Amino acid sequence: MKPLPYAEAIAKLAEEERGDGWLAFCERENIFQLSVVEWLDALREEILALAPDTLLEVGAGNGTIGKALQARGVNLILTDPVGRDGVVALDARDALLAHAPDFVFSCWLPFDSGAEKQILDTKNLRWYLAVVQQGPGYAGSEVLWDTPSWSVRELSEMNRWSVSRADFLSEVDSGEHVRHGMAYLFTRED
Repeated sequence: MKPLPYAEAIAKLAEEERGDGWLAFCERENIFQLSVVEWLDALREEILALAPDTLLEVGAGNGTIGKALQARGVNLILTDPVGRDGVVALDARDALLAHAPDFVFSCWLPFDSGAEKQILDTKNLRWYLAVVQQGPGYAGSEVLWDTPSWSVRELSEMNRWSVSRADFLSEVDSGEHVRHGMAYLFTRED
């Protein structure tokens, strides 16, 4: 699915809620985080402002988001254990070893994969931008918040435009957009 402007993404969410439901649509389309134009642009600006040397996406899936970033001038290496459609077949550990990145991006990594710990333990890594599922009392896996040598900042401008599979509108086809896909930037302090 090509990137949609935010207004069209919310209209799509409302349309699907009137049918089988937004989550059912996202499951059929294998969407965790919808490619929203404004969200991608904010993500691009956040990454380029850091000026990293080696940029790696871990758990890229089919590469939808990474390819949209590449089209916006972000030189991102896309990796995933499955490896398809131009995404290099590497799990997190092997991708981190092969590319020795100073910047890693991930979007909705499985809670139990252990990849977040591998990422944060990577030597020479300076930044980790993680898009995680957030809900009442949690955001991503616990390992993200038990990182004494890392500072964290919520990426408010990105989150303003975020549309994920766990989102909903406060009314079935209208109302406030309730977001559950949130982005955080982790920066190594030492």
